[in-house]
Amino acid sequence: MTDAPNNASSPAPGSSPVQGVLRSVVSQKWSLRMVLIGVVLIGFGAWGLVDALYAYPKRGAQASEWYEFQYLDQYQAVRGSLDGRASVTDFEAARTELKKRLESNQLDNADRALAQWLDSLALIGQREAARATAIPRTDFRGDEVNDASARLNDLKKRWTSSGNGAPARSPSPLSAFDIPVQWVITFAGFGIGSYMIFLITRVRARVFTFDTGTQRLTLPNGKSFVPSDIEDVDKRRWHKLYVDIKIKPGHGELGGKVVDLDLLRYEPVEEWVLAMERAAFPDRAAKEAAEAVAAKSEESTGAAAEDKPAV
Repeated sequence: MTDAPNNASSPAPGSSPVQGVLRSVVSQKWSLRMVLIGVVLIGFGAWGLVDALYAYPKRGAQASEWYEFQYLDQYQAVRGSLDGRASVTDFEAARTELKKRLESNQLDNADRALAQWLDSLALIGQREAARATAIPRTDFRGDEVNDASARLNDLKKRWTSSGNGAPARSPSPLSAFDIPVQWVITFAGFGIGSYMIFLITRVRARVFTFDTGTQRLTLPNGKSFVPSDIEDVDKRRWHKLYVDIKIKPGHGELGGKVVDLDLLRYEPVEEWVLAMERAAFPDRAAKEAAEAVAAKSEESTGAAAEDKPAV
C-alpha cells in the first residue's frame, strides 16, 4: 500500500475536527484550472470566429481583387483590347469551361488569370456573377464597375506603387483550408470550453457527507457505508487521486460493488477515506505507520552520515 498523497498543505474546508456531519467542497485548485482552460478555449473559439467571418474573407477579397487586376491586364495583353467578352456573367459555367480547357491544355495567360480570379472568389463564397464578375455590376465590396477599361485603370492605380505601372506586392492568397480550419477552431473552442464550464457546474452539484461520529460516508446518490462495510481499499489509482472501495456482500444497497471515489475534485474526501481505512483495517494502519517511522529514521541516519566530516 502506498503513502497517501496530499492535495493541499493546509486542511481543506470541511475537514474540521468538530463532531457532526461534514460536507465536501469542490477543490478550488481544480475549479480554477478548469475555469482557466475553459476561458482560454472559448477565447480561441472567438478568435477563430472573427477570422472565419471577417479577417480571412477580407484577406480573400483583397486577393481576389488582385487576381481580377491580373486577369484584366492579361486579357488586354493577349486579346488586344478589353471588350464585352471580359465580363463573366455565369460564374459556374465559366469555371467548368476553364477546367475542361485546362485538361486539354488550351488555356492562354488570360484564361489562367481568369481561373485564379474565379477560384479566389469561390474560396470566400462570392459566386454570384452579378456582384463579383459581371460588367457592369455593383461589386460586393461596394465598388461601381461600369466598364472593363475603367475597372482596369482603377485596379492599376490601387495595386501599383506609382503611376508608372511598377507592380506592388501582391496580397497573400487564401488556401482551400484557411477558412474551414477557422470554423473547426471556432466549434472546438466554443464546444470544449463550454463543456468545461458545464463540468464545473455538474461537479458542484454533487456533495459527499461524512458523519464524524459513526464515520459514515454518504455518496451524492444518497447511498452510504461505514468502515465495517468495507471489504478492501484498492489504492492502485491513488497516484491519480482516485480510489476504489470494495463493499462487503452483506451491505443492503452497495453489497459486492466497488465505489469509485474522486479525490481530486472533492475535498476533504481523501482524509475521510484514510480515516475509514484506519478504522476498518487497524493492523494495516499500524504496519503502515511503523514503515513510515522506519523510513523516516533511515532518511535521518543517512543525512547524518553525509553531514559527518571525513577523518
